[in-house]
Amino acid sequence: MDRPGNTLSITHARGRVDVRAAWTRAEVFATIELLLSGWESVLPPNHDARIVIKPNLNNDLVALTGNCADLRVIAALIEALHRRGYSDITVADGSNVGIERRNISSFKRLRIDKLAARYGARTVDLNRDEGRRIVLHAGAEPLVAKTVLDADFLISVPKIKTHAEAGLSCAMKNWVGICVGQDKRHMHHDLGRNIFALSEVVQPDLILVDGLVAMEGNGPGDGEPVRLGRLLMADDPFLNDVVAARLVGIAPRTVPYLQHALDAGVVDQALLSQVEREVAVVVAIQPAPPRSRLAELSESRHLTWLKTAVQPLVALPAVSELAYKARIIQDVYSLEDDTLRLVARAADTCGDCRKCEDVCPTGLKLEDIGVKLELPDCVQCLYCWWVCPKQALTLTGEPAAMQRQIDRYKGAIEGL
Repeated sequence: MDRPGNTLSITHARGRVDVRAAWTRAEVFATIELLLSGWESVLPPNHDARIVIKPNLNNDLVALTGNCADLRVIAALIEALHRRGYSDITVADGSNVGIERRNISSFKRLRIDKLAARYGARTVDLNRDEGRRIVLHAGAEPLVAKTVLDADFLISVPKIKTHAEAGLSCAMKNWVGICVGQDKRHMHHDLGRNIFALSEVVQPDLILVDGLVAMEGNGPGDGEPVRLGRLLMADDPFLNDVVAARLVGIAPRTVPYLQHALDAGVVDQALLSQVEREVAVVVAIQPAPPRSRLAELSESRHLTWLKTAVQPLVALPAVSELAYKARIIQDVYSLEDDTLRLVARAADTCGDCRKCEDVCPTGLKLEDIGVKLELPDCVQCLYCWWVCPKQALTLTGEPAAMQRQIDRYKGAIEGL
């Protein structure tokens, strides 16, 4: 399993999960092509089919933190679909309620908009989409985005990361992003049960898990990046998430939505035992720490009125910082978009580690990084700068919203 390209397949009455090792951009593109070739039979027979790719764009943290879907994975998937004759492709997600409430564009901050433009794909912010109500549990009736419900073919692209409330975030948790805007709060009426229920009602046709960089500890917004180096493809979210949990050493029964699936008989102990026998733990990640009592109270549906009333106060930077330090919130947002751009590479400083090549989603070679700076060659994702251990790349512009994650994660990402 440690050699890139090696495959592990888990088959079950529910479906199949294929797991492959990959890390570099070349490995990611080759591996996704190989994975998709094994799933040709599930792809739409009509090449005019409306394909919606739903990545995990939880917030504005760069993908190399382990928070959101890697541009390499999205680019490789779109290219593989293009080679098969599909052209009607939309990248769609609705980021978390904090992002939505502040009118922040994660598509812009994560450079998804530029990547989509490079490939002629549309983008849809599901937080601004029309929706239809779906009845779940405990009074939850979230609006689910019309773009998702009307798609001919749905591809979920989740991350593998810990989650302070859900235990694990993968294919099933990724589906919370199909709920429109603040309707995501409906899911928190009974989060584990509603994640399970939503995954039963609306299922993806295909799942491609970005397990290149996982997140451990205080995820999904304040954990630590971990190099996992795995890609998964599956046709069933329940089976997929049992396998994903095993890869990172998380017991499925500690994940509330998987426990609900067990209670409902959707998965059973025989499946858990099979996965435990056939799948080795790749990296045993640290689980999310217990939530503080204040954090739990902040999510109480009975105190929604109070939370709404104090939102203007909590939005103040000093108050947000205090709430973060008190472990009430994970995410502290700036309303100002960064204006950072890569402008040069110092070849004499650079050396020849080529880590920048490994992470470049458009496949630029070392000699072109810091030279070819516009579309279609470069989407200005800055992945090359994030991984550079020698500070050989020069940026211009203001970090603004990105400053906090630079302070928090630059060193950790260099060490991946």
